[in-house]
Amino acid sequence: MRMLGQALAMGVGMAVALGGTSALAESAFTRQGGSFEEHFAGFDSSRWQKSDGWSNGGYMGCAWNDDNLAIKNGKLALSVTNQPKGREALSCAEYRSHRFYGLGSYTANLKAVKAEGVITSLSHYTGPPFGDPWDEITMGIAGKDTTKLEISYVANGVGHRDVVVDLGFDAAKEFHTYGFEWKPDRITWTVDGRSVHTAKGKPGELPQNPGRLYLQFWNGSGDTPWLHRFQYPGKPLTAEVAWVRFREDAATLNN
Repeated sequence: MRMLGQALAMGVGMAVALGGTSALAESAFTRQGGSFEEHFAGFDSSRWQKSDGWSNGGYMGCAWNDDNLAIKNGKLALSVTNQPKGREALSCAEYRSHRFYGLGSYTANLKAVKAEGVITSLSHYTGPPFGDPWDEITMGIAGKDTTKLEISYVANGVGHRDVVVDLGFDAAKEFHTYGFEWKPDRITWTVDGRSVHTAKGKPGELPQNPGRLYLQFWNGSGDTPWLHRFQYPGKPLTAEVAWVRFREDAATLNN
């Protein structure tokens, strides 16, 4: 099975290189942000950026399209559509933070999509395009089986294999809360506030650099054991995010 962390982290890095915010635009924002809670009353351009006009790599069967992001009924909607974008016949959606966020607790309340060949994901990333080592923490729900959560991480360019968690429910039927608590010596992933997996290690063995937050919904390009083949169903597919929250680590605030 193709590694979730490898595919998504490589994709995020390429997205930054191909369509990242310009240095001039970056200067308008401080590099690192503090605690926040986003309930999507509207698009907040001071915190978020809509990705538009490029594809992350050959494993994707779509290109990011800012038209595929919408606020509906107080929720962020991310869609895969048959609207062409760039060289791709299909387009998909990514919403990413301007600022970088460090140690602390990250949670998102969302509803995934059940369909062969798609994935709904939340990623925390930084890497060489930002002048940092490649660090990432990722969690995603593949549409082929929305009763499973895939989690992985990259520390200083070293990827760690996926852990697949049995959710005990169908993530495409209703909203649930997914997240991770990131500390210097451990990462604990949670579902509805319940711990489902912990990775422990020395600081050099775990991600340690602040990164951007990414909300993504996209489809793969071919028939792989990981995602399976995607066939457009004749109408848009849409993942929804009700809210996102970040709380800084207390030890960081006290320093």
